[in-house]
Amino acid sequence: MKKILFCFILAVMPFAAAFAQDVVGKWKLSDGTAIVEVYKSGDVFNGKIVWLEKPTEADGTPAIDDNNPDPQLRKRQLMGLNMLSGLKKDGGEYTGGKIYDPGNGKTYNCSMRVEGDVLKVRGSLDKKGLIGRTMDWFRVK
Repeated sequence: MKKILFCFILAVMPFAAAFAQDVVGKWKLSDGTAIVEVYKSGDVFNGKIVWLEKPTEADGTPAIDDNNPDPQLRKRQLMGLNMLSGLKKDGGEYTGGKIYDPGNGKTYNCSMRVEGDVLKVRGSLDKKGLIGRTMDWFRVK
């Protein structure tokens, strides 16, 4: 019986590790201001804002993308906004995507990887990710 249980555990472990490393799900930004839901669409991964610490402006209207460089996009709501796009799984990483920062209205190259319950999100000016910064997002359970 112990041998069967041991074999079962050995057989299931790789699948459990793969599931734990899945990027799909909800992630809270390290500053606690937003939760982003990462989802798969075809063969790419995207992410949209699903929760905001401050979902409304002072006048009670929904928070908007007022820092966007495109004047036509400045009135769109932040809730539901796709801020991650085009990431593709590449081994243990997700690469080749873009991340939009509504705080400054800029779009950066993006890559990310999962380390347990932490999503390491790298935004960079260059495609190789040399000039940029990495943010920790935390899995929401």
